Amino acid sequence: MRQTDNTKSELTAGQIRLIQTAVRTAGLRSSKFEGRYRLLLGQYLQPNGQAVTSCKQLNHRQFEDMLAICEAYGWRMPGKAEDYYRRKRAGKDRTASYAQQEAIKHLRGDLGWNEYQLGGMLKRMTNGFADTVVALSPGQAYNVIEALKAMIGRRAGKQYNNLKEVQADMEVNSNGEDQASKIG
Repeated sequence: MRQTDNTKSELTAGQIRLIQTAVRTAGLRSSKFEGRYRLLLGQYLQPNGQAVTSCKQLNHRQFEDMLAICEAYGWRMPGKAEDYYRRKRAGKDRTASYAQQEAIKHLRGDLGWNEYQLGGMLKRMTNGFADTVVALSPGQAYNVIEALKAMIGRRAGKQYNNLKEVQADMEVNSNGEDQASKIG
């Protein structure tokens, strides 16, 4: 019986399987060592005040918290940012806007970078929290855009004030010669 208040709601069979996979992948549970997993479950309380002894007793908030812990130990949710549940539990589930993501991708192209090069820069700029554009917060995306603009500006010997100036400089000039080839 599901309730919408997140205090006593049953997990689906898929969510239970996800927890089991996550704790095994994170190394918190194995056939020989069950202690960490039991300690982890014991930190959560059921509505009646007793400690949780099975993942079936978790509510949705506790479920997400458990997955955030598994992320911290190396488990990754396929198709999601590497810190998806950690950010969600921290209340930072806002991601960069589509416009910011596209601007970063275009600037990456203007520099002639591939995804791995950009990923390395993102990891450095976010202290290892994000290595893909979709994992960036709006503030992080702003900082990345400014850094990429500065890199392009240094190559061109100019200082750009906005993305339109970068775009105009990268467009094909009247001779048909690509401006980007002059920069690199």
